Amino acid sequence: MKLLVNNKTININLLNTKTAHIISKSMEFSSLISTWGDEIYFKTPIKGIKLEENARDTMDFGEIAYWVEGNSIAIGFGITPASINNEIRLVSKVNIWAKFNTKENNIDFFKSIKGDTIIKFIN
Repeated sequence: MKLLVNNKTININLLNTKTAHIISKSMEFSSLISTWGDEIYFKTPIKGIKLEENARDTMDFGEIAYWVEGNSIAIGFGITPASINNEIRLVSKVNIWAKFNTKENNIDFFKSIKGDTIIKFIN
């Protein structure tokens, strides 16, 4: 499973979660990226995901989240308008469902991604 954006591949390592299981069964799709501070997110056609028991509103760089209310995948890489100090805080609780290699895909790469950029999800 991977994401393609700006001619770069982000390989995704699934976690053992209900959300990851549902996403792993989805078809390929493309979407437009939106930004919110140092976070990118994009709408998905994936349905049926509910907030998990361990959902949280903060994340670490290298984690990939599913935002249930927005039906979107989110990747935080720095301060957002909701952050307290230097944490990566999202607008609401999310399900963490995957990780990626932060050496191959560093913060500078994510900072270079602009809103309305096309991202492709490949299963």
